Amino acid sequence: MLYLEQLVQWNEVTNLTSITDPQEIVSKHFVDSLTALAATDFPSNAVVIDVGAGAGFPGLPLKIARSDLQLVLVEPTKKKCSFLSSVIGLLRLKDASIFAGTLQQYVTQASYVSGDLIVIRALKFSDIWEQAILVLKKTGKVVLYRAEKIGIGSVPFGFVIDSEKSFSLPMNHGSRVVSVLIKAPHGAN
Repeated sequence: MLYLEQLVQWNEVTNLTSITDPQEIVSKHFVDSLTALAATDFPSNAVVIDVGAGAGFPGLPLKIARSDLQLVLVEPTKKKCSFLSSVIGLLRLKDASIFAGTLQQYVTQASYVSGDLIVIRALKFSDIWEQAILVLKKTGKVVLYRAEKIGIGSVPFGFVIDSEKSFSLPMNHGSRVVSVLIKAPHGAN
């Protein structure tokens, strides 16, 4: 509730989300973010990298639901980073950090952390797959929040579809597909 309250307040001054109705925010952002927990396994203490974190979706709801997760929010927009920092502090979230930049910049850091899972909700995976393959641990997964299933020909080189699960959001707020990709075995794809 604190996160929702902060989002509504900050959104009046800073454009964090086009959705302003609290009920719609709960359904289309919070519930939507949590669908990944039903779509795939998040190992204990997993490192989750949220690429294009924006106002913190899906990373922050996942971290709130699973405090054991180690969260890295990758976000290039400074005002959104300020919001994320404020929420992390207010909620006293441990093992949650922000990288103020793009995934392309993140991978150039000598001390970047590799992810067990990369979650992507608002970006085209085809734009960042080359960096994602570098950041992802050997047995890691990419979790994509999508409006529809991925066509086999749309999976970037180096990845294969592990699973896809469809969800209906509450209050007739539409549907969501969570697509899970893993690194392709050598010779596949």
